[in-house]
Parts: sequence; C-alpha cells; structure tokens
Amino acid sequence: MRKYLFVLIVLLSINVLASGGTLKQNSIIECNGQYYGNHGNPIHWHKAKLNKGMWVSDGEETNIPPCYIKPMNTFTEVQFSKCIDGDTASFIINKEEKTVRFLAINTPEVGGGLEKEEPFGKEASTFTCEKLKKAKKIVLEFDSNSDKEDKYGRILAFVYVDDELLESLLIENGLAEIKYVYGDYSHLDELKKIESIAKDNKIGIWSENLADIVEENKNNEEKIIDIIINILKIIVNFLVNLFA
Repeated sequence: MRKYLFVLIVLLSINVLASGGTLKQNSIIECNGQYYGNHGNPIHWHKAKLNKGMWVSDGEETNIPPCYIKPMNTFTEVQFSKCIDGDTASFIINKEEKTVRFLAINTPEVGGGLEKEEPFGKEASTFTCEKLKKAKKIVLEFDSNSDKEDKYGRILAFVYVDDELLESLLIENGLAEIKYVYGDYSHLDELKKIESIAKDNKIGIWSENLADIVEENKNNEEKIIDIIINILKIIVNFLVNLFA
C-alpha cells in the first residue's frame, strides 16, 4: 500500500511541476477575468491556473496585476508572559498565551534537549528577556506579506518594545542575523543596513574569533564521529568472528 501511495505522490508532483511552479495558495487574486498568484523571494507574479486542486503558474513571470492592492500591516498591543530564547517569547494576546517567533531574524541557540548551545545564544536570550521584562509597552506588527504562523504553530510578527523594533536591536548588537525571509517584508532595507554595520564592526556573532570557535566545535564533532565509527567497526568485526 505504501509503495502505491509513494508512486501516486511522485506522479502528482511531476504533474504539478510539468504544468508550472506552485504558487502561494493564499496569494491568488482575480483581476479582469484572469487569476494571478505569486511566490519566490523576492516575490514575483504569474498568471495562475488550477491543477489537481492547487494553484500553479500558467506562463512566465508577469507584472503586478493592476487590481492588486497591497494589504496593510496590522498592530496589536500585548502583555509579556515569559521568555523562551533570543528570537521567541510568549505573550498574552486576546486573553490567551501565545508563542511568538520574531519575524525575519534568527538568534543562536541557547542549547538544551537535542539542541547544542551556540556562541552568543545565552547573550541573545538574556538581551531579549531583559528588554521584554523592562518594557512598559509591547506591540506586535503582523506583516501582510508573511504567513500568520510558522510550521510549528508559532505566531510570526515584528516586536516593538517601547516603540523600538526588537529585531533591529538584536541585529545591531550582533546577536541576530536576517533569516527566514519568505516575502517582501517591511523593515528589510533597514535591517540589512544595520546588519551590514554589525558585520563591518565585527560585533557579536560577526566577531573574528567566532569562526575559530565554530571550526573548533566542528573538529571536535568530527573526532567524536570517528571514535563512534571505530567502535562500531570493532563491534562488527567481533560479531563476524563470533559467528564465523
């Protein structure tokens, strides 16, 4: 049964690819009797058609449809609930606790569980937590060009602490990089300028010795892998000789 299901999925995928690239399903609009949709980064538009229940491109890239009106970003004031790490926190939104993933950035991991601690992970987490705890006002900005949630069900938003964009502050202090950009988000030009300055000044994650730290960790991991492989070889040889 699994074999036939796999073959069916492959055939459907080939069919979709043959008929044109898949478009963002929530981007489809109708304009003067023609359907349009977009995808990619940066976003680009195509005429759209339905194929097996999915909207796919129906031709080469086209101009922005004349009927398209860019939706406005929305804002909501929230209450801080708890810290998680440098780019994630929980807030009270409409009387419910929700986890929010800060849009368009990524901070190093703090470690724990299956995750390894990365350089400046704890610093980024501490920075974010202190900013949120001390803030008198916290506002979330929901970008119209972003999905509402990520694949883990976390809300995606820009975060303001006392009218300052937290993403900007993290990047400025070398505690975050621009990442996971899947659309024409607001503030990107500003964030790129700030990131460029942090890189030039070798601040935080862009510092010169960080490359040495990463390389050292990589070498240690390779040594551990070699040890494990050698142990497995010994075990295999032992079992082969045992049952020979």
